Amino acid sequence: MELWPTFSFEHMKTLDPIDQFKRKVERDAFKFSVGRAIFCCHPDCGVILDYQRAVELSACKGDKYVSVKVFCADCADRVRPVIEEKLVPLGMRLEVIDGRKLK
Repeated sequence: MELWPTFSFEHMKTLDPIDQFKRKVERDAFKFSVGRAIFCCHPDCGVILDYQRAVELSACKGDKYVSVKVFCADCADRVRPVIEEKLVPLGMRLEVIDGRKLK
């Protein structure tokens, strides 16, 4: 039995250095956002957030972010369709960063 786990970087060998850097910056910014929020912003939830199970929903108009909210994965799955439905008539879009899909 091995005391220290063996780490593999095979998944990063397929990406060029620029893509690796972009992915790392996106992941680190997301971790900061989740750490700053601490709790799920849904009023009935209030779960302590973990970046691997959190989802950031950002309302954007053009290139500007109008609102950024961090939800737990369960709440995000419930509120995302409602938010998208309300943003479309306003000419806005929803950007989603899902911690469950980040590597």
